[in-house]
Amino acid sequence: MTRAPLFFLPSLLACALAAVVPAVSSANGARPFPDRPVRIVAGQQAGSATDNVTRIVADALAEYWGVGVVVENRPGAGGTIGAEAVARATPDGNTLLLGGLSNLVIGAVTRTDIRYDPERDFIPIGRVAHVPFGFAVHASVPARSLRELADLARTKPGKLTYATLGPGTTTDFAWALFRSAADVDMLPVEYKGASSALVDVVAGRVDLYFNEVAMLSQHTQSGALRFLAIASPKRVARIADVPTTAEAGFPSVVVAPWYGLLAPAGTPPGVVKRLEEAYAAVIRSPTLRRRIEALGYEPIDDAPGAFAAALRDDARAFRALAGPKPETRLRAPGPVSAGPAPRESARAPEDPRSS
Repeated sequence: MTRAPLFFLPSLLACALAAVVPAVSSANGARPFPDRPVRIVAGQQAGSATDNVTRIVADALAEYWGVGVVVENRPGAGGTIGAEAVARATPDGNTLLLGGLSNLVIGAVTRTDIRYDPERDFIPIGRVAHVPFGFAVHASVPARSLRELADLARTKPGKLTYATLGPGTTTDFAWALFRSAADVDMLPVEYKGASSALVDVVAGRVDLYFNEVAMLSQHTQSGALRFLAIASPKRVARIADVPTTAEAGFPSVVVAPWYGLLAPAGTPPGVVKRLEEAYAAVIRSPTLRRRIEALGYEPIDDAPGAFAAALRDDARAFRALAGPKPETRLRAPGPVSAGPAPRESARAPEDPRSS
C-alpha cells in the first residue's frame, strides 16, 4: 500500500473539512439564505392591489438575492386562505406572505372562522406601502357625493347594491362604517376577488364599490365610474379634486390599508435577520419606490419592530370599532348600529380565474 506523502496531509484534511462543514452548517441552521427559490403568497387574484404590490416586492428581492422569487395567488375569504397557508408553511423563510389590513387585522378581528392569529403565527418583517382606497359609484347612479349617496339610499332602502369581498375584508368593513354613519340599508353582493367584482361594477350590474384608487382610476377616467370620496386621512395627489370622507361629512369612515411582508412564526433568527436586511435594502431602492408610487401608493420604510407595533395598534383600534360580535354586524345589510334583522347577501357567480 502506498502512503500519501506527509506534505499532502494538510490538503487532504482541508478537503475532508470542506465536505463536512456544509452538512454541519445546514444542521445548525447556518446555511446561507436563500439557497433556493422563495415563494411569496398573495391572498387575492392576479391584477388586484395585493398582487401588484407582491410582484413589485418579488422582483426587487429576486434582484437583491440573485435567486428566483415566485408569486403564488391564493384568493378567497378576504385573503385569509393565503394567510393560513403561510401560517402553516415550513418556517424556513422560503414561504412568505404579502399581507394587508384585510387578512391581518380586519379579518382577524371580525371573522370567527380563521385558524391563525396574526400576532402569534407570523413574524412581521416590514410594511411596503400605504394604499389609498376610495368610494366609487357606477356612472348611472345619480349621486355625486357621499351625502347624496346617503340621501339616495334612504329613498331606496335595500335596493342599492355594493360589491364586497366578504365578511372581514377591507371593502366590507368600509361599507359597514358608511352604513352605520349614514344610517342606511344597502344590499351587499359578495365576490371572491377584487378583479371580478370590478368587472360587474364597471358593467353596471352592481352600483357601488370601495377599493384602491389605482384600480378604480382608469374607470373613473373613462367615465364608467365616479369617485365620491377618498377614505384616507388626506387627499390623493393624482385625484386632488376628490374630497376625503372627513371633508365629505363622514369623519368616522376612514380606512387606510397597508401591505407588508411576513414570515411564519418559528423562522430561525438568522433567516429573519437576512429577511430584515433584504427588506431594508429593497424598500430604499429607487426602482421599487418608483414602481410603488406609479401605482398611486405610498412606500413605507419601517424600522425593525415598527410593523409588529403597527399590527398590534391597528388590531386594537379595529376591535374597538367592530364591537363584540363583528362578523354578524358586518354581514348585516342595514346599519351597523341599528336597522332591520340581518339577511343573506347576494353572491356573485364563482369567477373561474380565481380558482
